[in-house]
Amino acid sequence: MHKIRRLDLNIAYACNLACKGCLSLSDFDRKGIMPFKDVVQSIDTWKDQITPDVLTMFGGEPLLHPKLFDIIDHAKSVWPQVTIRLITNGYLLHRFDPNVWFDFSPFEIQVSVHRLDHENIITKNILSIIKQKSDWSIVKTTDGSDGFHHMYEWQRPGMKIWKGKFGQFVIPYDQKDNKLVPFKSNPAKAHAICGNPNVPVMYKNKLYKCAPIANLLDLPNTKGFEYTPTDIQGNIAKFVNAIGKPENICSMCPESKTHSIDHYQKGEVHVKHLD
Repeated sequence: MHKIRRLDLNIAYACNLACKGCLSLSDFDRKGIMPFKDVVQSIDTWKDQITPDVLTMFGGEPLLHPKLFDIIDHAKSVWPQVTIRLITNGYLLHRFDPNVWFDFSPFEIQVSVHRLDHENIITKNILSIIKQKSDWSIVKTTDGSDGFHHMYEWQRPGMKIWKGKFGQFVIPYDQKDNKLVPFKSNPAKAHAICGNPNVPVMYKNKLYKCAPIANLLDLPNTKGFEYTPTDIQGNIAKFVNAIGKPENICSMCPESKTHSIDHYQKGEVHVKHLD
């Protein structure tokens, strides 16, 4: 059994936003969700090999998955001590009973603000959850290293909610002749500016170094990406030992933040629907 800090689980392709530079490539108008049976199969395939401290549900927009709560329940039945983290853009939180999120302790919601002119919408949805309990503490954190990453965090026993402002996204591919192609960067330099340098992804029964490569290999307009995910028969120890370290596949991303998207610039984030 291999214990790891965090494991991401992609449960939806569809998203109500189209953000340039999206790690899951939702800006390519991807549609649909991962079928519930396939998500369960992935969890069950790896339950005796991998134990994550944090299991992240993301997409796309995971709140679009009609079986989200069933997925959480199944993950909790397999890994009872795991912390479930939901990564969402927050627009659709109002669709749900705000009390439902307290049933999954330990549980975390990470809300990413992609448009500053809509931050009040996101904050209102978060506060509808916050006001259900009175024992929250508040932590404000700011990473001023790049001027784009700011956090506001609410904490209570068994639950955390983050509101994060992530304006800058490093684009995980280059484009040539209408194809998505790797940058062919220095792997160590590209890894050094990666936004998720130590977060593997469980996708379609296999383990991937990161979300971008798992999703890029699914798109028809890609060329030149060479990567073999780890399946249940593979060298799992080797995969786990490489978490957080640069590998050859890291060369697909740029080694400079000049190849980044600022989501707060007009036109970089398109909202398909608010409700």
